[in-house]
Amino acid sequence: MRTVLLLLSLALNVWMGSALARLENYHYASQLGMCAEYLDPNLAMQVKRDTCLEKKVTRTSALWHIYYALKD
Repeated sequence: MRTVLLLLSLALNVWMGSALARLENYHYASQLGMCAEYLDPNLAMQVKRDTCLEKKVTRTSALWHIYYALKD
């Protein structure tokens, strides 16, 4: 039983870490002004900007994203 709980905890930590890294990458890309060509109140442009920011890679590793996200 303890092993199952440990494995579930590990899986949950990996899942949350990957979500945290993805969100920090998006946040940092937005802070840097990436995809600024899509800054327009038009909904279609906002969707394009969102898609663009999701595809950007801002740091060399997901571990750096987690580090910077947890630093504050």
